[in-house]
Amino acid sequence: MNMRNTRLAALGGGLLAGLVLACSQVALAWDQDKARVITQVNKPTECLSRVAIRKIDGREKFVHPQGFTLEPGSHSLSGTVALDTSYCKVARGNEWTEIPPLEADFEAGKTYYLGFDHSSSNRADWALVIWKVE
Repeated sequence: MNMRNTRLAALGGGLLAGLVLACSQVALAWDQDKARVITQVNKPTECLSRVAIRKIDGREKFVHPQGFTLEPGSHSLSGTVALDTSYCKVARGNEWTEIPPLEADFEAGKTYYLGFDHSSSNRADWALVIWKVE
């Protein structure tokens, strides 16, 4: 490796370390009096695609694309999804689709992982789901 590549590799490692530190600080800053919602984890082998929440309780909201916090209680969430069809060949290519609302009760101090389940060959069965609670 020449000197320029060595510097670039060192710079890349420093940027990665800074990004990891910044992300861990965000995770530590989570308010335990609220529910945390994670939206950008997809599981293509299980036909779960990540989602972008655009409406909370019927009102347009801008929330962080990785996830956000909610006051405890019952909420309605909806938005859009980019279908990851790399394993589940239920649609052609990666396509965007609107998400019908999900109604759920969210508890303070818990983390909810949301995804769009498109495992069925029947599009009417596709839905926004909570696939994990911690």
